Amino acid sequence: MLNCIGKLLLSLMLFLIVCNDVCLADNDLYGHQLRKLAEQGDGEAQFALALLCEFGEQGVGRDPEKALFWFLQAGNSGIPAACLYLGIKFENGSGVARDPVAAGQWYCCAARKGWAMAQFFLAELYRQGKGVAQDNSRALIWYGLALEQGYPGAKEAMAQLTERMSAADLDKDTFIRSEIQDFSVDCPEL
Repeated sequence: MLNCIGKLLLSLMLFLIVCNDVCLADNDLYGHQLRKLAEQGDGEAQFALALLCEFGEQGVGRDPEKALFWFLQAGNSGIPAACLYLGIKFENGSGVARDPVAAGQWYCCAARKGWAMAQFFLAELYRQGKGVAQDNSRALIWYGLALEQGYPGAKEAMAQLTERMSAADLDKDTFIRSEIQDFSVDCPEL
C-alpha cells in the first residue's frame, strides 16, 4: 500500500513540476536547464531532476544512482517532498539499504514543514519504536497534526493509540504538542 501511495504521490508531483514546462519543444533543452539549476543549488530543481533520473523522463535517462544523489541534495536543501521521498526509500529499502533511523530523520524534515503524509509516517515510527525511541505521546501528536490536515487513517490511528495510553502519557501531550508546533523539537541528525 505504501509503495502505491508513494508512487502516486511522486507521479503527481512530477506532473505538477513538469507541467509548466511541457510547452518546451526540446526535451533535451529542458533536462539541460534543469540540471544547470540543480548544479547551482536550486533545491526544487534538484528534486525535479531526481524524479526525472528515477523514472527516466523528459530527455533524462533513468539513473537510480544519480537520482539518489539529487534526492539527497534536495533533501539537504530542505525540500519537503524530497525529505518525504527519502524517508519512504529508507524505510522500505527502495534503492538504498533499509534504514529506519534515516527514514525517521527524513520524515521529520518533511513533517516539520507541515507535510501530513510525513507527519503520519513519523507518528507510525514513534508508535512502533522503529528507528526512533518508542514514544506514544509524540506519535499521538504527529497523528493529530496529520489529522488536522485531513490525512486518511490519522483519526483511527489516534483513537487506537489513545485507548492504550496512560493518563500520564496523555498529560505529556500538551507540552510536546507546543514543542512540535513551535518547531523547537529536534529531528535526529541527517
